[in-house]
Amino acid sequence: MDDLAVLVLNYTYEPLHFTHAKRAITLLLSGKAEGVEASPRVIRSPSRAFPLPSVIRLAVYIRKPFLERVAFNKKNILRRDGHTCQYCSRRGEKLTVDHVVPRSRGGQTTWTNVVAACLRCNLLKGNRTLDEARLRLIREPVHPHFLFSAHLLRHPHATSFLDSWRKYLVAVPSSL
Repeated sequence: MDDLAVLVLNYTYEPLHFTHAKRAITLLLSGKAEGVEASPRVIRSPSRAFPLPSVIRLAVYIRKPFLERVAFNKKNILRRDGHTCQYCSRRGEKLTVDHVVPRSRGGQTTWTNVVAACLRCNLLKGNRTLDEARLRLIREPVHPHFLFSAHLLRHPHATSFLDSWRKYLVAVPSSL
């Protein structure tokens, strides 16, 4: 039961996050949330049968700070670049990250100076600038803005609950 995901909506029906089923039921039974969508599964106690929720709404509005920060790490750099070398478009190989302007030449370790690169291109570029290495970027690196709904769709149980979550998530294509 703990591994089943439940979408948690704010009082205003905007998606906040997801939680595990045990926590969702605790929120429902304590009156801190209400069930919005039920899944086909049922949880039974000696005295009661309880439909397992797939979507719950909090009883009070939770103010959340507006954060557009995405953690700066290799996983998110590869994700931003579509797991594609930004010099030769190679995919599926063991990818690494490369500083467009090398650190030894004043380049910063920031979203706008780091790209995904295959091992061959990374070795070819080495400690040189793009002009010196005669390489061109496929796309200029930018600071990413991942949508909350995109994160939810990567949850292992997203496919089983996607239909009940779809109307609460923005821009979720029906083909997923």
